[in-house]
Amino acid sequence: MRETLLLLHPFVPFVTEEIWHRLPGTAGSIMKASLDDGSAGQRRVPDPEAEARMDRVVGVITGIRNIRGEMNIQPGMALAAAVQSESAEVRATLEAHKGLIATLARLKTLDVDQPGERPKTAATAIVADATVFVSLEGIIDFAAEKARLEKEIQKVIKELNAVSRKLSNEDFLGKAPADVVEKVRGQHAELVEKEGKLQANLERVAALEP
Repeated sequence: MRETLLLLHPFVPFVTEEIWHRLPGTAGSIMKASLDDGSAGQRRVPDPEAEARMDRVVGVITGIRNIRGEMNIQPGMALAAAVQSESAEVRATLEAHKGLIATLARLKTLDVDQPGERPKTAATAIVADATVFVSLEGIIDFAAEKARLEKEIQKVIKELNAVSRKLSNEDFLGKAPADVVEKVRGQHAELVEKEGKLQANLERVAALEP
């Protein structure tokens, strides 16, 4: 598992750092560790199966954390989640690490089962060979969240229109320094991406509303 965490760290640093501190025989930050085993300069032999198992665990944790962020759920609020997978191997891996997943994803319950009925009022995340469901019943006020997202979207659209007008102004494009124009184009791209994400979240909340 040690080597797996080191390999995964560049991709999910916060999750791997937390897991690292819970492993026996580790000290300090994972950022200062290396794949070298510390004896005679030899490196440990990678274990692809162990890496795949840990990748599934990290995927579930990350999926739940992403849902928490997308739905504007407080970081400290304990959630109820379920994971469904057709693979007995995947289910066994997640069952073996349920405690770790629950701790790092801040869950009060975690059910692992074969594919079945989709839980009601649940946000979904797809990870390798599994589907994660996070119950939102009693967690968020759907009407208030839709109102918040709609207000945020209008704010972004207003900013986007202002930037778009600037980019369509020939005087600005012809007279402003190249780096300034490029910066405004970058702002435009960021606002377009932000609006897209907010719209997707609004649609997701509307679809989940009881």
